[in-house]
Amino acid sequence: MKQTERQTIKILCDIGILLTALLAGAVLFVLIGGTGGKVCLGAAVLLTTAAIGDLSRRMRKKPEQKTAPEKKEEMFAVRELVLLNEKNKPLKSWELSGQTALIIGRKNKDEEVDVDLGDCEYGAFVEPQHAVLNFSRERWYLEDISQENGVRVKKAEDGIIYRLAGRPCRVGAGDVIYIANTRLLLT
Repeated sequence: MKQTERQTIKILCDIGILLTALLAGAVLFVLIGGTGGKVCLGAAVLLTTAAIGDLSRRMRKKPEQKTAPEKKEEMFAVRELVLLNEKNKPLKSWELSGQTALIIGRKNKDEEVDVDLGDCEYGAFVEPQHAVLNFSRERWYLEDISQENGVRVKKAEDGIIYRLAGRPCRVGAGDVIYIANTRLLLT
């Protein structure tokens, strides 16, 4: 049953209660008379007033409408970082759920990284600590921490490739991170 149909049924029930209370009060007032009749009439008026109040509230109230799911959550719900080949096929992936920060770079004897791109085709151009992904306030941010080669991001919403310059960039699902011609898709 639809919300509008339920609303209509409730309004009709309130009208029925209203009419029944008025009729019962009037009949009892005539039959009983005196103080008892006045008490019955008072009760009928009280029920009628309550029914009128409920009826007017229902008639003013607009039917509840279902809203679309929260777009913010869907837009920034990044779960995985996927390494892509030249034909956009996934080669490797890293789980992001539960993470707060990931260092992207090339593993070496002195430094560990969370996302190792050293064995990629362009791995020689990836610095040991090239970029960092940080999770803050329910969103992911990418920051370029490289010295030479830089980081670029192709934003899903406009398809434009931006070069990161000195400050973190908010990223979301569908964005592609470019590190030394290596492409990482956020999904």
